[in-house]
Amino acid sequence: MGTVGLVPSPKANSRHRGEIIKLIVHREARNRGHARALLATAEREASAAGLDLLMLDTETGSAAEHVYLTCGWTRFGSVPDYAGSPDGTLRECSFFYKRLTATA
Repeated sequence: MGTVGLVPSPKANSRHRGEIIKLIVHREARNRGHARALLATAEREASAAGLDLLMLDTETGSAAEHVYLTCGWTRFGSVPDYAGSPDGTLRECSFFYKRLTATA
């Protein structure tokens, strides 16, 4: 149905944060809340691991942007030609963060 990847930062000065590196839901399983459930699971696991700040990027204008915004993530910018699609076309990506605790 889907998968989500969470990676803690390997840098000494950023042990408090992690990154959602991939959130994918099979096209036949979309629009049923699976993305939100996977994202919530990753957020719980990150919190349990002591992380209090998560970051991610996604294609600008994608349905995923709406998911992240409605799940409490904050969009903080975009970069043109950041990632390539399977056919090699470069796409603009938006960047998001979410605090898992009230204060860092």
